[in-house]
Amino acid sequence: MTDLILTEDDYRQLVQSHDGKPTTDSLKVAEKFGKRHDTVLRSIDNLKCSEGFRLRNFVESSYINEQNKAQRMFTMTKDGFMFLVMGFTGKKAGTWKEAFIEAFNWMTDELTFRSLSYEQRRNYISLEYKQEMSLASFAGKTMRRWQIKKPIIEGEMMALEQSGQGSLQLH
Repeated sequence: MTDLILTEDDYRQLVQSHDGKPTTDSLKVAEKFGKRHDTVLRSIDNLKCSEGFRLRNFVESSYINEQNKAQRMFTMTKDGFMFLVMGFTGKKAGTWKEAFIEAFNWMTDELTFRSLSYEQRRNYISLEYKQEMSLASFAGKTMRRWQIKKPIIEGEMMALEQSGQGSLQLH
């Protein structure tokens, strides 16, 4: 499967916050999965799920199309999205399922972070800073070690090759 490299902007295009919850919509699903929007709407209408699940995870709304007409669409939660796309198959579908799941998880993390107090956010960012600084320091130390060890190892390899060539004799 081809891995997509997505940025925060890509995640924001796939998933948005609606009433403090991560959601996507049927238009994005249709676009990314290469399906006609009316086909996605029909799939949502025909889902074999309870009415309670449908009410919790799908909200019907509308958008204005290029002809300036109101058209149906659905906003859906991660659970609604997962229920809908379970049946979508193929390599492209798998790639976009993963991308949407990553985007939903990213948005959940963002909303959780935003709900933290100022002090909690400051502590979280400080911890992340210290972890990254420690990692960079470790990487610098290992790079310096490589710079010292590389010429020694290369020298040993050349010496071994030279001694090996001297011991090769043709009969």
